[in-house]
Amino acid sequence: MRTFAKIGLALGSVLASTAMFGSGVASASIRTAYVAPNGTWQKANNSCRNAGFNNINTAISQVSAGGTVVVCKGVYRTQAVIRKSLALIGRPGAVIDAKGQKPVPGLHLPGGSGVVVLRTRHVLVRGLVVVHAKFDAILVAKSTNVQVSENILEHNGDVGVDFNGTSFAIATHNVARFNGGGGFLIADDLGHSSADAVTWNVASHNPGGCGVIVAGHSTAGVVKNFVAHNLLTYNGINKKQPGAGVVIASEVKGETVADNTVYDNTIYRNGIAGVTIHSHVNGQDLDGNKIIGNKIGKNNLVGDTIGLGPPVTNKPDLRTTGILVGSSSRIHVLISSNAIQNNFYGIFIEGRVDSTLRNNHFHNVVVPVKIT
Repeated sequence: MRTFAKIGLALGSVLASTAMFGSGVASASIRTAYVAPNGTWQKANNSCRNAGFNNINTAISQVSAGGTVVVCKGVYRTQAVIRKSLALIGRPGAVIDAKGQKPVPGLHLPGGSGVVVLRTRHVLVRGLVVVHAKFDAILVAKSTNVQVSENILEHNGDVGVDFNGTSFAIATHNVARFNGGGGFLIADDLGHSSADAVTWNVASHNPGGCGVIVAGHSTAGVVKNFVAHNLLTYNGINKKQPGAGVVIASEVKGETVADNTVYDNTIYRNGIAGVTIHSHVNGQDLDGNKIIGNKIGKNNLVGDTIGLGPPVTNKPDLRTTGILVGSSSRIHVLISSNAIQNNFYGIFIEGRVDSTLRNNHFHNVVVPVKIT
């Protein structure tokens, strides 16, 4: 119960922050800016018909902190960069096409994104369609109290939403599909990430990655994050880059990816196990991760090499599997109250894993629990 109480407080902090938009922040310029393809400064800037801007970044630069940028119907070939508190709201038909955009200076990335929230707090990004970014559709970097909601994120080079070096950020009610690297990512390339949430989203048909990725890429740490109520299907079915419904993993010695919770997701037809934990090398802290109350159908359609290093002797899992935990480090994991069906293995555990298995239910499963 303590875990869910803390999560509730974290989500409450994010939602409370979004209510700040429109509160009494002193206006430096414009409180609300409307952007439309035919917008111009000569218009009244009081509606989409009379939009005062035709460039999203110009509107962002002119609106006051705590204000709102409304993006009207149209296609905007840009990378929107947000460095202050504001709401970026897309009206139906608002599309950011980020094809050919370059990375934000100072961020050493392989390409541009559709929306970048950088070194700020209290930001809302809602209602946009973001396509064709070489990197992420939406990247939230080194920021806190950010909400990303009700966006459609498709055909981007990496993931739909990337929380990187963030805290108290939430991605909710988004659809991420056909993205090269997966649906949603919480990682620490740019700093410590904690108390972030990925809830009530759809991640589907992302061929080269997982539906939700909770990953340690440095030694900054990824802790106490929450993945819940998502629909995660047909991800990671590329045989060269297979992916799970949800993965918690690291290949970095000395990394911490701990105390994360995967709760009440619906997961099926992904390339590796529905929920997968990989601790690839010795000397990591992946303790305290919890897999609770998920509905898991047939997964591991491609097969999982697992890839554990010494002192574990690695043994691949090539049968359909609901949940897999493989670890070269000594870790403890809770797996409780999951409903798993239509797999050869229900729960597959390999390596130096201390597991608490409680009240899991199996239907049409040949081997409910396999421990190697």
